[in-house]
Amino acid sequence: MKNDVLDVLMYIFERFQDQEFVVIDEANKLAPELTEVGFSDLEIDSALSWIDELSDLRENSEHQTPNTQTQQISTRVFSDEEMDVFSVSARGFLYHLESLGVLDSMTRELVIERIMALEMKDVDIEQVKWISMMVLFNLPGQESACAWFENIDHHIH
Repeated sequence: MKNDVLDVLMYIFERFQDQEFVVIDEANKLAPELTEVGFSDLEIDSALSWIDELSDLRENSEHQTPNTQTQQISTRVFSDEEMDVFSVSARGFLYHLESLGVLDSMTRELVIERIMALEMKDVDIEQVKWISMMVLFNLPGQESACAWFENIDHHIH
């Protein structure tokens, strides 16, 4: 998957911005519209599969109850494969998001997993922002983190 799949995902998520999360059945209904605006069937199928997997992650996270009293600060060490995907600035941005409390260790790992699933190279800060918003948008209890991203220009100078 390449940046084109990310473009499809961004298009889909913009369409669902007024809802609580992207419903895969509703996203599937957008396929003719996505084809009409110029996305290929492969890009659309890949994006819908990515959303379906994110939906599964949402369901799994609903069954987990994080214990904030036992959360510890940890340092994330990226694997060689991940370092080939994430630029230095993208890795630094993820650390920054976690240090600000926008991401916790669980959501950070979900963001990393979803980025790796896109099979992209040289992921930059802008792509990390978008994918982080998509992940947080689909997780219960992440409204304040989503609001942080909506006002990101006020937070980062």
